[in-house]
Amino acid sequence: MCRRRCRMPTSAKKRQSRYGYLCLFAIVPLTTRRGFEMTVPFGRLLGPALDALSFFESGKSLDFAIVAAISERRMRPTLQAVLYDLTRHYFLCDCLVQFLTNRPPADDIRRILMIALSEMLLNPTKRFALVNETVDFVKAGRKTGCATRFVNACLRRFCRESENLVAEAMKNSIVRLNVPEWFSRKLSKDLGNTCAEDLLKIAQIPPRLVLRVNRRKITPQAWCDLARLKEIQSSPVGLDGVVIDKACNVDDIPGFNEGLVSVQDAGAQLAARWLRPKNGEKILDACAAPGGKTCHILELADVDVLALEINPARAERIRENLRRLHLKARVMQADAACPATWTGPDCRFDAVLLDAPCTASGILRRHPDVAFLRQPNDIVSLAKQQKILLEALWPLVKFGGRLLYVVCSVFKEEGPMQIAEFLKRHKEAHAMPLNDGLPATLTVFPRDSDTEDAPGLPRIRDGFFYALLTKG
Repeated sequence: MCRRRCRMPTSAKKRQSRYGYLCLFAIVPLTTRRGFEMTVPFGRLLGPALDALSFFESGKSLDFAIVAAISERRMRPTLQAVLYDLTRHYFLCDCLVQFLTNRPPADDIRRILMIALSEMLLNPTKRFALVNETVDFVKAGRKTGCATRFVNACLRRFCRESENLVAEAMKNSIVRLNVPEWFSRKLSKDLGNTCAEDLLKIAQIPPRLVLRVNRRKITPQAWCDLARLKEIQSSPVGLDGVVIDKACNVDDIPGFNEGLVSVQDAGAQLAARWLRPKNGEKILDACAAPGGKTCHILELADVDVLALEINPARAERIRENLRRLHLKARVMQADAACPATWTGPDCRFDAVLLDAPCTASGILRRHPDVAFLRQPNDIVSLAKQQKILLEALWPLVKFGGRLLYVVCSVFKEEGPMQIAEFLKRHKEAHAMPLNDGLPATLTVFPRDSDTEDAPGLPRIRDGFFYALLTKG
């Protein structure tokens, strides 16, 4: 066991009581985890990484921390990869620092050691180079220079004893799980131990790059053939998606700027398909940013779509995606929970897509900071917000129309329990099958495989809950 309790970001510290629960962790080589080699010298990246990790440990999201730590846009993808990888095994790196030091080092030294250890774990063939660059960075720092020998000794000891140190650290259940205890307990309570373990296991592996193909312009197989000409290996996934074997910049994706493809998880692509848009229908996409589902609906049918987003910057993201794909929809900055402010009393829709705010517990692999930033009472408060949205939008559904409820969460309060309570309150609401062979409500768990686990579900996907309701 670690001599001291593993540290964690401030928002998670308040809720951690003790070690232990499930038992999963996998260290995967850098090239398979990240999908690309580091394009910025590690020594140059250490400064921004140190600042970003400090922001994260104060309770900020990783995306906020990365933007705040570095203004040079071209360096952000590499910094993001470093910070995301570190967060996916945050407790392991912190525990290793404890093993390597006789007393707690200053916070900046601890963070530098954690960043270096993360890269050394993921890229063992470059460990000595990483040690040299880290030591040079520490030596050049006005506040850190006095710790140069200390950092050098710690990292070189890790090079010699890494196997034993990691094995000892992995005896700690929190290190293996890499989530706060309350989070793992909640997952096991809702899903069962096996399913929770599977979810946490896949959360420690970065997601592959999945694209949605614009079927108005090209088919998935035709795009794969086009990509092969650019020496990009890919394969179809789901009905409208393709997965790229090796991650790349969106500007290097064939046809991205021309509107042939968009970045969207295959699990999220199910929304437009299961909404079943038909030509001539009037459809509302509530909470629509960044516009992926709005655009997918328009790619599948000639419909009149109203896309709502309360945040002005995110509403502009919807417009940008529509322009890139040469699609048209009405985009309105408005609060979906207050229809009186954006629609008339007689306004009705054939279909409503409600992708409601949630804890994001189903997309940990895509956003590894979620488990650290959330608090137990977030589940209750977000479930209340989801209920408000359902009650506000249901009257806007035409008789015989449908509402598709979606959250990227696997917690019961946000999914099955939310819909069960809604159906009790509304006798005119009926659950209908999402697709042939599928139930009316379904928790779709994260998966990354070469084979499908159920008809109609993509083999590579994030976690979601779906429910299709009809009025009549």
